[in-house]
This record gives sequence, structure tokens and C-alpha cells, in this order.
Amino acid sequence: MPRQYHTNYGLSASKRSEKSLIDQLVTLFPLGDPEYFRHCVSYYETNHIERITEKIFEMGGYYPQLAYQVDINDNNNNNSLATEQHQRWNAALYTLATKLFPDTDIDYLRRIISQHTHSIVEQATTQILADPCVPERLEYGQLSRHDMFKSESYKAQALEQLVLDYPQIWKSSICAVLAENNWDYINSFDQLSEMGSGGFWRSIRNFFVHWSLPKAGSSSSSSSTTSSSLHQRQHYMDNTFTQELDLLRKRQLDQQSAKDQVVAQEINTQEYDKHHQSITCGCCFGDYPFEALVFCSQGNHPFCHDCITRFMMEGLFGQGGLRGVDRIPCISSEETCHGCLPTMVLQQVLSNDVWKAYESSLFEVNISRQSWGLVQCAACSYCELDESIRPMQQILDKTARFISIARWVMVLLLLLIILMLGRMVNGKLITLLLLFTLGIPLIISQHQWDLQTDLQIAYNRIVHQRRGYAFQCRHPSCGKLTCLQCMHIIRGIHSCYENERDGLRLYVEKAMADAVKLSCMQSVISKIRWMQQNCMQVWLCHVLYLSQRYWKRILFSFL
Repeated sequence: MPRQYHTNYGLSASKRSEKSLIDQLVTLFPLGDPEYFRHCVSYYETNHIERITEKIFEMGGYYPQLAYQVDINDNNNNNSLATEQHQRWNAALYTLATKLFPDTDIDYLRRIISQHTHSIVEQATTQILADPCVPERLEYGQLSRHDMFKSESYKAQALEQLVLDYPQIWKSSICAVLAENNWDYINSFDQLSEMGSGGFWRSIRNFFVHWSLPKAGSSSSSSSTTSSSLHQRQHYMDNTFTQELDLLRKRQLDQQSAKDQVVAQEINTQEYDKHHQSITCGCCFGDYPFEALVFCSQGNHPFCHDCITRFMMEGLFGQGGLRGVDRIPCISSEETCHGCLPTMVLQQVLSNDVWKAYESSLFEVNISRQSWGLVQCAACSYCELDESIRPMQQILDKTARFISIARWVMVLLLLLIILMLGRMVNGKLITLLLLFTLGIPLIISQHQWDLQTDLQIAYNRIVHQRRGYAFQCRHPSCGKLTCLQCMHIIRGIHSCYENERDGLRLYVEKAMADAVKLSCMQSVISKIRWMQQNCMQVWLCHVLYLSQRYWKRILFSFL
């Protein structure tokens, strides 16, 4: 008994000493990862602080630090440190999935991250770069709420809530659905609602299996117990799970509101039809209530929402006549109407996708009319004003006179060099020969010297030095990297003009394949030269063609 007590005391003492060492290292290196320091302490037996400090200084003062918590729903504006394991995994997942490896599969990243407890970003990056077959994904640089790691309390609460939401489904099936959806409550809720209970007889069986008669006099006690348990659950509920419950309730309220709006519109239409007060649309000539119509700015021509939507979609995605048009004209068949469709009304009638497309077209047209130096994303309309250098057109406008003068200055300098060479030789004849052989061609060729192209090349070099070679889009729904040399999206290890080189390679390979084919003169049949059967066919056709030409010449000679 005393020996066992001595052993436990020794273990606790070693843990206390380890904790004190980690606290000293955290004091020396602020925001350092305690798990990383614990891993370093386990390597040494003595002089832990000195050896670890020496190693950190040998690496240039770099050491893994604690990251901040990541909240997708709060636009990542969280200043609290990630201390728990799932929070640190989420911070590493956000860094890897959105910045370092934006084209790598999320499940693959989660599987690698879950293998490490410290230096997660560094170790995961090393492991990914060493893997020759890294799976890719389509959603470049996107990270959703359901992709994040979940805490153990979240998993337990999600399972408990789904059991309450779907009492007719077995708990094992709910666990399987949760595991399939990365323990996300909302996605599992939607999938279970699509699955249903399995039919009428399955519902009857589950009702008798799960339902039990309440005991007499236990209604008040059960209600009080339920209310107290709900209050206790809300008190200890995970913050992420609470947010998802609020999102689910808001979505259900929005769906109910949309259904109520449809019913109200139907009742309104019936009332208009009953009293014969419907108004005719000026485009499709259908009868609609006043609330379902849009009037032009003149107030004379009404149009239904469907006609306005089809008109805008055809003008934006079809013929394209409305792209960049800031004043949408009235679509009435009367040519005397000079009104337009109000912008505020269009924003209310059109869907979000169509309205965003219209706004993007206006933005692109207005930007193209300006002479600003802009850097634009290759995947969306996001752009930034480049103030590091003036636009090329402004430079050319201000230096047009200097360019013409520079050409003649270069010619005069070369002529002076020729004259100086002639004086050094002391021969007038040689000087005249040099003037005629070099000076006159220089005067003629100065008009052919494309100085503007040379300035453009120098301008591009300066731009690349100041801007860099990649542009990070800061749009919340995009976030892609654009190569500023080829203006293509950067996916993984980027190579400029890769598609163009592939097209050139395919063109050359096709030309080489066509070069080894021999076309028959008479039947124009393309066959491979080294195939014996086709060679015989080409040879026979060639002989027949020559014999026909021979007999034709003989016949024409007698005519």
C-alpha cells in the first residue's frame, strides 16, 4: 500500500513538473502551442528550457502558435483563441482549405488533420506535399458550415435532438445518417425528413414499440421534469448547436411565410375575378390583380412579373441587348411610349441571380469605359484599383511627342557616331560611304521602329515587379487566386498558358499523324502507309490513274 501511494505521488509530481516547464515556455514564447511544447519536452530528460529555446532560435525564431477560432456564420470575426481540440482542427482546416490548398478535397483534409495534435498546419502541409495523388474538389476555396469539425457535446446534443424530432426512426439509423453527414444537425435533419418512417405499417409498429402509457398522477411531475430538463439542456447547450437550431427555425418560418404568401395571392386573385376588376397585361394579355403588375414610368402600360422576368433574362442571357443598359425601356407595343421600367421595382420583381447578373453587366460596362489601372478577378467581377503605377494609355498620351522626338534623337546620335568614325579615319570618301550605307537606312527605318511596343514590354515588367504574380479575390463568395500573367485561375501548382500549350501540342501531334498518311490520287482515300492492305489499294489506284492518263494522251494525239 505505501509503495502504490509513492508511485502515484511520483506520477503527479512529474505531471506538475511538466506543466511548470510548459508554462515557462509559454511565457518565453507568447501564443505558443502548449501541445507542441509538451511534445518537445518529452524528447529531453534534462535542461528542457535551454535545449528547446536553442532549437527554436536555430529555426529562425519560428514556433507553432495558437490560432484564433473560426466561425463561418460570423464571417470569421472571432478574436478568441482556439484552445479545444476541435477548435484547433477547425482553424487548421480553414487555413488549409481556403489559403494553402483551395482545390483539395475537404474529406481528405479532415482525415489528415485529425491525425495530428500539434503543429497541425505544418505537419498536414508536409504530408499533403509528399502525397503524389491528392484528390481535388470542384468548389474552389469554399468552406461551408457543415464541413467543420464538431465537438463531442455537439454530437451528443445533435443525436438527442434528432431522436426527439424523429421518434419513429431507430437510433442506430440516426447515428448512421449523422456519421454520413459529418455529424451536421441540419443536413441530417433534411436527410431524415426525406427518408421518412418507412411506410404506414412501420409507423404503426414504431408507435407500439416506442409508446408507453403514462402513470396516473404523473402528468404534473412529467411536465415539470420536461420543463426542467429543457431548461437544463438550454443552459448547457453547445453554442454552435444553438446557432444551427436558430437557423433551422428561421428556415421553417421562411417556408411557412412563403406558403402563406402563395395562399394570400390566390385569395386575392379570386376576389379580383369575382368582382371583374382584373387588369390586362400589356405583353401576354393575361388578367392579373393590381398587386401582381408593374407599370412603366409613364403609368400607362401594366406588365405582369413573369413577362418582366422573361424580358430581362432574354436581354441578359439571350440576345444580350440589355447588358450594361442603365435605363430599361418600356416593353409596350406602342412606339409612342418613352417611359422606362423603374429600377427599384425591377429589384423587387427579379430573382437574386437575375438581378446580380444585371448589376454585374452595368459594373463591367462602366469599368470598361474608364481609363483606370484595374486588377480584376478572372472568376467574378471583383476588381481593385491599382495605384502602384499609372495606366499605359495615360503614359502614352503624355509621352507621344517625346516618342517622336526620341526617334530622331537616336538617328542623330548614330549619325554623329558615323561622323566621328570618319574623322578618326581621316577620309572624306569613307565618311560619305558610311553616311550612305548606314545613315540613310537609319533615317528610313526610324519610321518602322515600333517604340510603343518596346514601351509596353518595359511597362509590363514594371507592373509585374510592383503587383506580383497573383491576385487574391476578396469577394466573400469567390476568394480565388488569379495569375496576373495569363489571367487564369490558379489551381494547385500553376503553369501559365497550360491550356494553350496543350492545344498546340495536340495540333502538332495531329499534323504529325496526318503526315504519315498517303492520299490516293483517284479515290482520295486516306490510308496508313505501313499497312499492307491499304498500301496495295493505294498502289492499284495509283496504277489505274497513271494508265488512264496514258490512254487519254494517246487518244488526244489522234484527234
